[in-house]
Amino acid sequence: MLVSPAPRIRPYELMVVLDPELAPEQLDQVIERVKSVITSNGGQVQEVIPWGRRRFCYPIRKKMEGHYVLMRAEMPAQATAPLERTLRITEEVLRHLLVRLDED
Repeated sequence: MLVSPAPRIRPYELMVVLDPELAPEQLDQVIERVKSVITSNGGQVQEVIPWGRRRFCYPIRKKMEGHYVLMRAEMPAQATAPLERTLRITEEVLRHLLVRLDED
């Protein structure tokens, strides 16, 4: 019987732009939801850095600013698909970018 090797854990950086009309507790709920998706798929959140509310260069969904949140996490490559899907269907997320970091 062959045993498959454990999935390789890689570092990722996730930038999320959230709706500017969210109350602070709603903002925390969305961040916790994203963190739970990462951890439930075998990942681990290293740090969450809220950048605050920033102005856009052009309107996104008729809004001119949003809350920026940077997350650093380690997770297997298989965890990126459910994370991206969750981010796409979450109404509070205006934009997101998930980047795999180089392993040093």
